[in-house]
Amino acid sequence: MEYSAGFTKEKWSENEIEVVLKLMSEGKVKKEILDEVMEQNSFQLRSPVSIKNRFNMVYNRAAVLDDEMKKHFLNASDYDRKALTLYSFLKVYRIPLEFYIEVIVFKYEQQEPLYSNDFHYFFEGKANVSEKVSSWRPETIKRLVSSLVLFFRDSKMIDKVEPTKYQVKPIYMSQSLKTYAERNAPLLYSFTILEKVNEE
Repeated sequence: MEYSAGFTKEKWSENEIEVVLKLMSEGKVKKEILDEVMEQNSFQLRSPVSIKNRFNMVYNRAAVLDDEMKKHFLNASDYDRKALTLYSFLKVYRIPLEFYIEVIVFKYEQQEPLYSNDFHYFFEGKANVSEKVSSWRPETIKRLVSSLVLFFRDSKMIDKVEPTKYQVKPIYMSQSLKTYAERNAPLLYSFTILEKVNEE
């Protein structure tokens, strides 16, 4: 998985993922799902181009969920949906995944708050080891930081306690999903304990 700034266009998309998963559960293939999403305007976007662009991002994230996760997403609690929405984001994009492992988990293990500057320090570190990241403009980095803040706040993994300070905390999920994740999806399970786990 290469470094990509493509997630600046990502939205939380929990409801859109649900739409796609329901159609997947009916046995529809990607093109059939896209056709129905466009026909029904399920994503409530104005232009066909916008719908297609959003659909491709949403579909890619929905597709990383295994069958058991898809069932949980469609039938389970708001907590489980939030955990799985974040999981889909981290499984598709390398930068958010590495930020989670290298910064979020580290901060929790050290019992330290997360500061706004930590996002920028993270990208400075990546720029030192990746030509691609070092070529990104400051405006791009700013948008990437905004996306990271959005996803970790919407998942309830970080809470803003001061203008530049966040509290880091594990995500609650149902016992059934937690048990499944512990056996089959180490990354997802790690959300509940914020400890480094073996890569999937």
